[in-house]
Amino acid sequence: MKKITIKLGGRNNRLLVGEDSELSHCEIRLDGEDNLIEIGPRVRFGSGKIYLRNTRGQHIRIGADTTVEGAYLLVDEAASIDIGRDCMLSTEILIRTGDKHSILDLETGARINPSRDVRIADRVWIGRDVQVLKGTVLQPESVVGACSVVSSAFDVGNCVVAGVPARIVKQGIRWDRSLL
Repeated sequence: MKKITIKLGGRNNRLLVGEDSELSHCEIRLDGEDNLIEIGPRVRFGSGKIYLRNTRGQHIRIGADTTVEGAYLLVDEAASIDIGRDCMLSTEILIRTGDKHSILDLETGARINPSRDVRIADRVWIGRDVQVLKGTVLQPESVVGACSVVSSAFDVGNCVVAGVPARIVKQGIRWDRSLL
């Protein structure tokens, strides 16, 4: 681990880093109560921030063999982030579970923008400058095109999603880390 800042606060919070994982040039903040940041074995996290703050009983999990070149992972309120095994995340990626501020219904005064989980399955490739927002679900063997904004639950894997907002632009694919 090189050039890492870890700020732990709150009560009963845990930071677990798997065997042979490499973290560099990143900041990890964990506070609140009963929260978990779990980084699986052989994960490479090149730069960025991992924040799980002011929450209770939430988690950020990054699965084994996943690579992250540069990302900001942020959990707000009662929501979590799950990133599966063998995923590949490029640079300048934002993954967040909430809006950080309230949007209220004019008639009732009720808040209408609650935080929601982000679920990224095994073997998802996320391109540069992508925003993955609350409620996103990506299935196995998905690719997210550069500069996309993803805010939907996709029920199809083996596809490319791209655009603002992201939509399925190609199906019936798989990806490989090697240039074949």
